[in-house]
Amino acid sequence: MANQEMNRVVPIDELSDFKVAEGDPDVRGWDVFASDGRKVGEVENLLVDTAAMKVRYLDVDLDDDLLEGVEDADDRHILIPIGYARLDRDDDRVHVDAVASTDITGIPAYRSEPITRDYETSLRTHYDTGTAGTAATTGAVAGTTSDQDFYNQDRYDDRRFYESRSREGEERLTLSEEELSVGKRQQRAGEVSVDKRVETEHVRESVPVMREEVTVERRPVSPGSTGEARIGEDEIRVPVTEEELVVEKRAVPKEELVIKKHQVQEEQVVEADLRKERAEVHREGDVNVRGDRTR
Repeated sequence: MANQEMNRVVPIDELSDFKVAEGDPDVRGWDVFASDGRKVGEVENLLVDTAAMKVRYLDVDLDDDLLEGVEDADDRHILIPIGYARLDRDDDRVHVDAVASTDITGIPAYRSEPITRDYETSLRTHYDTGTAGTAATTGAVAGTTSDQDFYNQDRYDDRRFYESRSREGEERLTLSEEELSVGKRQQRAGEVSVDKRVETEHVRESVPVMREEVTVERRPVSPGSTGEARIGEDEIRVPVTEEELVVEKRAVPKEELVIKKHQVQEEQVVEADLRKERAEVHREGDVNVRGDRTR
């Protein structure tokens, strides 16, 4: 299955039995413009889904001046899902309204290697980020169970690209509207520092101690109760002891702090003024216009 995925989408140059349908323009060599009107490169090739025989991606060779300061930018190519592009047949241009020129360099590079499903998923996630319906798109990616489901999206419908041209006897006017693009990024909000310091506390305690005292008692001596009495000097020494306090200090663990962090979800309100194009039909003379609801 993995090999089938890698060989399913290939450049049109490698398919001898496939060519652009008659009446459809071959956009190889056409300039590509981003949503802000800046030229970002030109179409180098078309990548075809060999199972459905449909164009899925435009291979765009990015302009060198767009890649100044970007690492590994030498001859950089990106892929644009065909449904995100629109034709400008009058000027031989391709417009990509979903991406600004400043965001082009963030699109995963295409290195002319076999296309894997992981690469396609990361690619379409980049284009879908911030657009209306992001949640639905993300769910579709996560729940994809087959190639048919994966490509069954407007972003891979080449009819949106080729049928944007005017047919004989009709003119087309595209109406666009702005959608609120809200993305999220991580930024440093602050820091919590937990440190410890030494405080000195004066402690006073009462501790009982023992000491010896000497008591001298005088008693009369009974006659004949002692030996021979002598007159002379004599001395008796009685050692006297006492308890002495020995004070020492030692560190004893008393408490520990456990520092953790957790995420808390909050709601923030985003406001913006969005522009929307509306069509107005103006009549001159006695003209009937079908489908017009302005009356």
